Amino acid sequence: MVWQGFVHSLLPLLGGGGALYILNRRVPQEPPVHWTHPIGRNGVIMAAMFTILIWIVPYGILLLLPVMLILSALSPAGRAEWSEYRKPRLVALFLCVLMFAGGGMLPVSTPSAPEEWGQPTFLENPEAPLYPASEQYTWLMPSLEIVQSLTVRMPHQTGSFGGEASTFNIAFSLGVESSRMQQSIALLDEQIPFVRLDPSEVELEPVAAPNTHRYVGGGDDVTLEVRLFTVKSLISTSKEGLKVGEVVCVGSASPGGQMDMLVVVRPLGHTSITNDRYAETYTLAWYQNL
Repeated sequence: MVWQGFVHSLLPLLGGGGALYILNRRVPQEPPVHWTHPIGRNGVIMAAMFTILIWIVPYGILLLLPVMLILSALSPAGRAEWSEYRKPRLVALFLCVLMFAGGGMLPVSTPSAPEEWGQPTFLENPEAPLYPASEQYTWLMPSLEIVQSLTVRMPHQTGSFGGEASTFNIAFSLGVESSRMQQSIALLDEQIPFVRLDPSEVELEPVAAPNTHRYVGGGDDVTLEVRLFTVKSLISTSKEGLKVGEVVCVGSASPGGQMDMLVVVRPLGHTSITNDRYAETYTLAWYQNL
């Protein structure tokens, strides 16, 4: 859904431009000056560059904004302009960031799923974070694997370049996956007879493995971003917790700032953990419907 990306990238210009227009009207100058005057010519150029580069730079605003501010501070002319226009620039910058962050609530498309998966067990996840915008479908498969298809707004960037790695790294470093996994953990609890699982007492431990995997089949040959986790129950006599399953997370970013994700959860001892560790069967079927 590319149009959301254009809206998202233009929101900072709307917020910053609105702030400057109001500031210019509140403090009229003689002779009258253009409403962009309070941030200077270079400020206007940087704002336009941001709108373009946010489609190209991985990690989006998290990397782009600090780099642009540092470059501006390193330039003697830039430092002089900051001295002259500091207050209006800071006001405009604050509103730009606020508006861009608000773009994380733009709607996302319906999660991808092949028809053979049938009707999802759950069409929503009440435990999912309110921000950013997302949709999540969950299936309990006849093979006792739990499959989730998600679409998530990438609030930090609008382009797809590096979107998978940046979104995974940011989400997992903030622990966002824990809330999204509670629904799956509850289903996993029903499949494991030897231990009871409390979603609040479960930990996902990253597995040391390559961050990408090549999926080949059904006419597709694609390399996707992947993360593997061990599911551990902390309600055990072991300090490290008791291993109860494994999780495969696959991601594919699209232009416009949307991330499609597939999550496959399998209980300990499931044959597919060794026979199909990267969930190739589900991933290829899911990817063909993106």
